[in-house]
Amino acid sequence: MTLARHAALALFSLALASSAWALGNGPAGWLYLLCYACAAVPGLPLGWALFGRDHAGGWIAGVLLGYALTAIAIWAPIAAHVASAPAFVLAWGTVSAITWSAMWSSSKVRLTPDTTDSVRLKPDATESVRLKPGATEAAALIALPPWTPAASTSLLLVLLVTLAIAAPPLANVGRSDAAGNRYYRAYFTADFVWHTALTAELAKYSMPPRNPYLAHRPIHYYWTYYLFPAAVSQSGPPPLRDVERCLKLNALMTGLLLMSAVFLAAWAAVGRAMPVGVATTLALVASSAEGLYETWKLWSAGRALSTLREWNIDAVTAWPPFGGHRIDGLQRCLWYVPQHSMAYALGLMAIAAVASAGSTATMTAIVLTGIALGCSVAFNPLVGGIFALAYGIAVTVDALRRPNPIQAVARHAAAILPVIVALGWCYAGQMTEGAGNALQFGLLGASRQSPVATLLLSLGPILLAGLAGLWASRAVPLTRMVPALTLLLLALFLMYFVRLSVDTAWVAFRAGQLTIIALAVLAARFIALGAESRLKGSIVAAVVLLCLAAGLPTTVIDEYNARDIHNLAIGPGFPWTIVISPQQQRAFAWIRQNTAADAVVQMEPNIRGRSTWSLIPSFAQRRMSAGLPISLMDVPEFHERSDRVRAMYQTASAAEALQIARALRIDYVYLDDVERAAYPGAAKFDISPEQFERVFDDSGVSIYRVR
Repeated sequence: MTLARHAALALFSLALASSAWALGNGPAGWLYLLCYACAAVPGLPLGWALFGRDHAGGWIAGVLLGYALTAIAIWAPIAAHVASAPAFVLAWGTVSAITWSAMWSSSKVRLTPDTTDSVRLKPDATESVRLKPGATEAAALIALPPWTPAASTSLLLVLLVTLAIAAPPLANVGRSDAAGNRYYRAYFTADFVWHTALTAELAKYSMPPRNPYLAHRPIHYYWTYYLFPAAVSQSGPPPLRDVERCLKLNALMTGLLLMSAVFLAAWAAVGRAMPVGVATTLALVASSAEGLYETWKLWSAGRALSTLREWNIDAVTAWPPFGGHRIDGLQRCLWYVPQHSMAYALGLMAIAAVASAGSTATMTAIVLTGIALGCSVAFNPLVGGIFALAYGIAVTVDALRRPNPIQAVARHAAAILPVIVALGWCYAGQMTEGAGNALQFGLLGASRQSPVATLLLSLGPILLAGLAGLWASRAVPLTRMVPALTLLLLALFLMYFVRLSVDTAWVAFRAGQLTIIALAVLAARFIALGAESRLKGSIVAAVVLLCLAAGLPTTVIDEYNARDIHNLAIGPGFPWTIVISPQQQRAFAWIRQNTAADAVVQMEPNIRGRSTWSLIPSFAQRRMSAGLPISLMDVPEFHERSDRVRAMYQTASAAEALQIARALRIDYVYLDDVERAAYPGAAKFDISPEQFERVFDDSGVSIYRVR
C-alpha cells in the first residue's frame, strides 16, 4: 500500500507540474502555484485545529480557509484606498499572525508518555500515528475517521482524474495559431471571458468595483473569489501579470480543492478509502446519461456521431422533447464556474464536521465551522446559505437523539454569527442588489416540463448509486448520512421550487451541482456495502459499472467539446468558437497601454449578440458605458443605454454622434469589421477628426478619441 501511495503521489505531482506549466505557458505556472500556496497560510492553523494536522482533512480545510482569508486580507487595502503589493503582503501577514497565534494559544495539547512511541487516535482506528518519545500532538477538535495510506492513494487517484478532465480545456483557452489568432471555445466565452472582465475590473482597485458594462454603476455580483487572481495579475511578480493566465491556474487549483472537499465529506461519513474514491469519481465523471442518450439517438437515426460536436451535451434535457432543467455536471465546475466551486468546497467542510461530530462539537469547533460557512456565503450567498441551512437541520436532527436537545442546538447558534457577518459583507459590497426581488417560488417554468424524465436523464447514474446508499447497511450507520441527505433534499427543493425571474436557469444550475455532491456521499455508503458479503460485492460492482457505462459518455463528449477550438461552425445563436484576430489583439494592447485604467471605451453591443459581447471589458480590460452582458442579471438600463450607443454608430452626423458620446461619458470609440458592416454611418468616424480623433488603426480595426 505504501508503494501504491508513493506511485500515486509521484504521478499526481508530475501531472500537476505539467498542467501548471501548460496553463502558465512555462515556469510562470509553477510560480503561481507558489503564490497559491502562500494564500493558504492563514487558514492552515484553523484547518489543523478543526480536523488535525496529521489528517488530510486538516490540510484541505486549511487551504480552503486560507484562500478565503487571503481574499479578505486583499480587500482591506483596496477598501482603504492604499492598494499596493506591500499593503497586500502586510494585510496577509497580519491575518496570518492572528490565526496562527490564536490557534497556537487555544489548541489543546496531548502529551505522549515517554515510555511509548505511538498513540491511537480512536479505539477503533486501524492505524496508529507514530510520535517521538516526549513529543506533543494537538488534538483535533473534530475526530474524522482516521486517515490511512489507502485513503491517500484513493484521494490522489481522484485528483489525477480531476487534472485529466480540467487541464486540457483550460490549456486551450485563448490558444494561438501560427497566424496569431486566438481561440475561445463557446461557454468559456460566457464564463471565463466574463471572469476576465470582472477580474480586470477588480485589478483597478476601485471599491466597490464598477460594472464594466455600465461604467457609472457598481457591479452587482459576488466577486470575492476573484480578489486573489486580480491582485496577483496587477501587483504580483511580472511573469504573472496576465489576467487570463492567473484565472486559468486559479481554476485548476480550485477544481482540485472542490474534488478534495467532496472526497472529505464522503470520508467523514463513510471512512473507507475505496468506496469514497469510487463514489467521488462517479460524481465527477458519470453523473449524467445525456451523452449516452444522444449517442443512441444519433446511431438509431443513422446519423454521424460527429454531430455530437454540435451539441451542448450536458444540456440535452433543456431541448425538445424535454424542455426541462439544464443540470451541469461537476466537470463544468472545473472549467467554467470556479467561484461556485469554492463556495461548494467551503460549505462541505461544515457537512464533514456535522457528519463526524453531530451536535456534540466543542464551541471552538462550532465557531470554526461557522467561519467555513461564512466564507462559503462570501463566495456565493445562495450556496453558502443552503449549506448553513443543511448544517442547522443536521445538527437539530442529531440533537433530538441526545439529552438536552435545546441546549445543544442553542450552542450551535455560534456558527450563524460568521454567516451573518458574511451576508453583511455581501450587502456592503453591493454584490446581491436586486437579486432578492428577482426570486420566485413555486413549480414554475422548466420545473413543470418532464420533471422526472429530466432528473433521470441529467442525474440518473449518480442518482442510482446515491439512492442505493439508503439501503440498510451494517458498515456505515444511516445517521452519518443525515447531513448529505439534508443537503440533497434542500437542493432538490431549490431546483424545482425556486428560480430567478431574470435568469430562470441559474438556480437550477447551482442546485443540480449541490445534488451531485450530496449523492456522492450517499453513493460511498452504498459502495461500502460491497465489503459485507460476496453477493453484495457483486451487486455493488454491477451498479458501479452500469453507472460508468451510462454516465461516462457525457463527460467524454463534454470534455472533448470544451477543448475543441477547431469547430468554427455556428451554434444555436452563437459561434462555437470565438476568434480574436492579431489586429484586434494589437488594438486591445494599445488600449491597455495608452489609456487610463478608468477610461470608457465603447463598442456597439447590440450587433455582437452572444459572440463578442465582452470584447472590450475582457480583452482591452476597459469599461464600457453600455453593454449587454449575458452573465449578469438582465436589467432595462443595459438595453436603454445600448440603444443610445447604437444610435451613435447609426447616425451619419458626426456632431450627433459626439453629443451622444459625451452624454454617455465615452472616452474612446472602437470599430472593427462588425460595426463597419452593420452601420454605414460608422464612416463618419474616419472623416471627422474634429469630433473623433483616430489614435489607432490596423487593417480596419480602429480606435477614436472623443474630442
